[in-house]
Amino acid sequence: MNHEGVGNPGLQRLLCSNAAPNACEATSFQLQINNITSQISQLHSRLAELEDQLRSYRAVLSPLRKMPAEILGEIFLFFLPDVLKLGARNNLINIQLVCKSWRDAARLTHKLWSALSFQEPIDVPHKKVKQWLNRAGSIPKSLIFSPPHTAPHDACTDETFGCGPLHGSALATASKAFWILLGWSKKGQRHIQRRPWDPLKSFTLKLKREWNESPDPLRSMFLQLPPNITSFELHLPNKWSDAFENGEDSAGAPLPLPQNLLERLTSFTLFCNWDGTQWLEDALGQCINLETLTMDFGGAFWWCDRDQPDTARLLASGLLLPRVRTLRLQNVYPASIDILDALKAPQLVELDIDFQPDDDDMDWAFSEVVLSFMKAEELAATLSHLPLLTHLTLQDIIGDPQDRYLDTFRLLLEEPLLQKLPNLETLELLELQSDFNLYYLTEFLKLRRPCSMEDGEPVFTKPQDTLKQVKITYHKVQKEKQQLDTSKIVKILRKWVGVYFDIGPILYVD
Repeated sequence: MNHEGVGNPGLQRLLCSNAAPNACEATSFQLQINNITSQISQLHSRLAELEDQLRSYRAVLSPLRKMPAEILGEIFLFFLPDVLKLGARNNLINIQLVCKSWRDAARLTHKLWSALSFQEPIDVPHKKVKQWLNRAGSIPKSLIFSPPHTAPHDACTDETFGCGPLHGSALATASKAFWILLGWSKKGQRHIQRRPWDPLKSFTLKLKREWNESPDPLRSMFLQLPPNITSFELHLPNKWSDAFENGEDSAGAPLPLPQNLLERLTSFTLFCNWDGTQWLEDALGQCINLETLTMDFGGAFWWCDRDQPDTARLLASGLLLPRVRTLRLQNVYPASIDILDALKAPQLVELDIDFQPDDDDMDWAFSEVVLSFMKAEELAATLSHLPLLTHLTLQDIIGDPQDRYLDTFRLLLEEPLLQKLPNLETLELLELQSDFNLYYLTEFLKLRRPCSMEDGEPVFTKPQDTLKQVKITYHKVQKEKQQLDTSKIVKILRKWVGVYFDIGPILYVD
């Protein structure tokens, strides 16, 4: 070991032994220690300087400097919530303070600036909100108010934002705040001039614990809704909430939605677990242009007095929804699925039923209700009234699926083909029984493209059909062979017409 600075042989002796130094020797070693400590400190400082330089130089070559602003913006979107409350707004401001490129990326990401949330209308700094929402460009904007239920509600300012149309606005609020926000100026008088909310095209209103609506439609808070709404999401108070003394009271609660609003809607999402049919008729009775209807029942049992005259009339005639193509029933209690008896949708293309989680109480009675809705008297009858249907899937119908399919295709053959599913492109029959009678199905396929054979080739007698794909699967059964894949019509449609067939195989059980 090299011991520079210790040249005295006596001192060297101490380094190679355990002998104790005298006072003079100890002073000499302390001087050496101080000298070495000073050098180490200087070297540490120099090392820190070099490490700082190294980090700076590496930062110049960092891939982050080459990252496109669009990707940075996506990272910011992932970090921040969709709707910015006060804390999230501060986080977005801090992001812009990191560097110019981060600020530019944030400003280029319009979605970051498109949705704001405040507790009260009076909390809104209108000029700043206008400036903020302007950064969202032309994409839809949302301004959300979520006041505490017990908070006092002062009048909302009538100052317009002037930042382009607010295409969407969500209000999670009590009815009083709703009146304040949409219907009254800061002087407490009803609005008669254009409001900043009037250009809205979509609107979400959540009413949680209050329901004081008058049966008089002229006093309805819904009259204050923006006049251009075409998409409306309405959350009504739970029938077990403080809005009603008991759940049964919801059956008689008025829901005075303006007729001009309902006639204008093309999309309507309704969260409601009220009993009876009055709310149903109030909400859907005038929806003549509605195309997409979503109803969420919150997993509650829907009850109605079928002996009550108005209810009996409604269930007998049904509410006509002439343009509805998509109907979604969410969080349905299985025993309440007979609400379908009250709906008529002749143009229906998609029916989506979502039962409350972990509820297996779905039996043949349920399937009969769904099938009766799907087919009126028979499934085939309904299919004949769906001329725009392009994709038909029948899967594992409970009960006697063989007879159900058999009747369907037999009835489809009873009238001219062009009146039955003229635009059908995809047909799927899933989880058939292995002994399914294929006769009417093959006859149905033959009529889709009639032909005669001449010199081993088909001669078609009608124009090209729309059918492009057929898929058939089977239940697991004892060993059997399916015959459809080798039938003549399937071979012709597959080889000469280009229809894609995906059939079987029948799955075996040992």
